[in-house]
Amino acid sequence: MGVRFEADAIEVVYERQSETLFANPRYELERGGDNFRIRIIYDLPRVTGGARSIGAHGVIVLTRGSDGRIQPEMHNLVDGRTGATRTRIVDDPAVTALSLQPCGDHPWREGLRGRLST
Repeated sequence: MGVRFEADAIEVVYERQSETLFANPRYELERGGDNFRIRIIYDLPRVTGGARSIGAHGVIVLTRGSDGRIQPEMHNLVDGRTGATRTRIVDDPAVTALSLQPCGDHPWREGLRGRLST
């Protein structure tokens, strides 16, 4: 399983299929480089029979640490009308899905071990 970050969606990728986690995310790079920090803003899905206007959106901040892991630093749901913010403390499925690490040997964790990059 992996996660693909595209301009029009963030998707979970399985062996032969993918599933959209967040449609039309907006990315804001807060810090570049190896230990990046990026804020992702996404609209909550519209539910049939729900409110006619979108009032809330989600905000996830992803970072990559020196150990190579990509992990959410925070995940909030923000009410666009009132500005109230809801933070889930435990068992957040978005945090679980976006806590990533390379599979197998990878320069993020292992370094290049003497290999030259060209």
